Amino acid sequence: MPVDLPHDAMLLEKRDGGCGNGVNSGYFPGGKYTYEKTFALDAAMLGKSVALHFEGVYQNCKIYANGKFAGSHRYGFTAFEVDISDFVQSGKNTVQVEVDNSLEPNCRWYSGSGIYRPVRLILREQNHISRIHLETVQIYPAKIRVDVRTTQESSVTVAVYEEKRLVASGKPGVLEVPAAKLWSGENPFLYTVLVKTDTDQRVIPFGIRKLEWNAEKGLTVNGQRVLLRGGCIHHDHGVLGACEFPDAEERRIRILKENGFNAVRIAHNPASQITLDVCDKLGMYVLNETFDGWYVPKTYHDYARWFTEDWKQDITAMVESARNHPCVILYSHGNEVSETATKRGAQVCRELTDFIHGLDPTRPVTAGVNVLLNVYANMGLGVYKDRGDYKAEPLPRKGGYKEKKTGSAFFNAMAQKLGPLMFFMSKGRKGDKACLGAAAGLDVLGLNYASSRYDEDVKKYPNRLMVGSETMAADLPYNWERVKKYPQLLGDFVWSAWDYLGEACIGDWTYHSYPGLPLLAGQGMIDITGKPLASMYFMQIVWGLRKKPFIGVRPVNHAKEAPSTGAWQFTNAIDSWSWAGYEGIKATVEVYADAASVRLLLNGKEMDVKAVKKYKAIFKLPYQPGTLTAEALDEQGHVVSSHSLTTAGDETVLTVTPEKNVLRANNQDLCYLPIEFTDRKGHLKPSIEQRVEITVDGAVALAGFGSALCKTDEVFDKPFHNSYRGRCLAVLRAGNTPGEATITVKSKGCAPVTMKVEVE
Repeated sequence: MPVDLPHDAMLLEKRDGGCGNGVNSGYFPGGKYTYEKTFALDAAMLGKSVALHFEGVYQNCKIYANGKFAGSHRYGFTAFEVDISDFVQSGKNTVQVEVDNSLEPNCRWYSGSGIYRPVRLILREQNHISRIHLETVQIYPAKIRVDVRTTQESSVTVAVYEEKRLVASGKPGVLEVPAAKLWSGENPFLYTVLVKTDTDQRVIPFGIRKLEWNAEKGLTVNGQRVLLRGGCIHHDHGVLGACEFPDAEERRIRILKENGFNAVRIAHNPASQITLDVCDKLGMYVLNETFDGWYVPKTYHDYARWFTEDWKQDITAMVESARNHPCVILYSHGNEVSETATKRGAQVCRELTDFIHGLDPTRPVTAGVNVLLNVYANMGLGVYKDRGDYKAEPLPRKGGYKEKKTGSAFFNAMAQKLGPLMFFMSKGRKGDKACLGAAAGLDVLGLNYASSRYDEDVKKYPNRLMVGSETMAADLPYNWERVKKYPQLLGDFVWSAWDYLGEACIGDWTYHSYPGLPLLAGQGMIDITGKPLASMYFMQIVWGLRKKPFIGVRPVNHAKEAPSTGAWQFTNAIDSWSWAGYEGIKATVEVYADAASVRLLLNGKEMDVKAVKKYKAIFKLPYQPGTLTAEALDEQGHVVSSHSLTTAGDETVLTVTPEKNVLRANNQDLCYLPIEFTDRKGHLKPSIEQRVEITVDGAVALAGFGSALCKTDEVFDKPFHNSYRGRCLAVLRAGNTPGEATITVKSKGCAPVTMKVEVE
């Protein structure tokens, strides 16, 4: 069948409760897929360089050109290039890409399947530019180094433009840029570097910025200390699956930045070029990571099976893709690799770090070390061991095979039971010993859920740099106090900044009245529709970015149910006081504030005053409609700020808010369409959860439609979906033909909404 790239074949598979991927992928199975593309080449192109550049294919792919094998690639998250110059012909040419993602499980989260990132056909002269490295040498005055490699000896020129104005030019080497505007997360100014030969040219956006790191000043950008307000993100885009679009990534990074994040950790695979381009443009610092594991498997068919053979090429691919991007400030070569607790693993850690330094000496190297996991590994617990020789064959369906919880999966299961206790279990001599090998092999020791080590380690190892590479939102008050206090501690990366597919329901507060298979992790500070959750506002207050208090209300329509609580979320509160039909039911109200105490009022009447502990106060009161107000009080009882929630009116309308009205006819532009049940003033009605239907006619197609519900049998490729907490999200995709599109949204009891979108 015809498909448009990017394409996620996994998202179209039938979810299966017995598939080997299980919760890892949200019960989407893998499969085998063949893509075929026909294109024409003029006879004049024969003898020139013809290559295919793949940003990402998941996974184990083979490429054929006109029936002849041209190349292959195993890792599903790194870019690669295949030269097909010797296989093309004048006129019609056919390329086939065979993808094998049938051996499952091979990933701990939703990987997607197929050609999920862009592909480019690159036509060049045989003598062409093969590599360009850009580097800031100094900033006062600004000097940049331009290193150019060509396939044959060539005359090369370099020109640097500030917008359209030429500001520097010359040969490769060091160029001075007068009165340079520096790039930073707060002011992400980009120059354009044009590199030309007689037969080729490349244009690269580049930010001039100086990165330094040491125990005295911490991490500095252009001489100013930066505290990383970080969040971890997986690569999927919710209702779009693993498909990577510029608009999808721009929207995610923009929303993250608007909500206070200044850094993202790409977990646990290299960022796409689209992601890095967006982070350069918007000013988002990036911790770029290669692997979830090394040579010890976490799932039966994962990357560990060929780590020893492929790690050098895949690390090289990550570094080469990131080297010219100012947003990238840290490399990571592993996540929760319990191998670092062993002598061999410590040696591998150092080897990988040295290899990255050889490719790029301008950035520090880290890895996320789960100290508790390493402690268990030293005790022989949670370490994967094959029962016999590994076989690259399908495993029996669930029931005949039950995978052991090892490595990170083992830790996740423990965390569900232990919750905050693991914070304390990383302290002391055993925890110290468990991370010594990794610390010796890294520039910055990344600590996953081990902030209890901060106080003792800054004293015992005053020159050790650390970063909270993975943390829980509930621990932010403790963590952020230390980030501000200790220059050795670079920042904090919460798990996770944005919710994602797979690792299903591991963080969700699951109400079992919702039927279906677990689908989403339920761990985001922002849900998959782009809505900030209560925990996001809590973080803003701890960071000092929000001065008003925040009111969150646990779902009153589920007040009589006890949810299964995931360790990664500390609340399921909603910023709404609209619970029609539940009058008199006791509501749990959480107020977050940077204050001594909080006074809660309902319709002007004081309900209670409570002291604020760790930025939070909890109230319980019967639900009654009206206006709920939280007043933040200082030590003397004076009101310093306030925040209110107002009950929605009786009438219910569908509020449909297109985030774009005009798209380009490029088959890539997206229009995000949040759909909410509200009153006429826009107050959300979160208890309305019912079927919403959408029809699309004209120059756009429905790319995805869904909600943030973590446990459901609904999928994202249908023109109907139930709302969740009064909300769902549709995504429209432009075609290649200009024109007008008509979109109609309807649901029972509401007037239909019709809107227009232009494609030009």
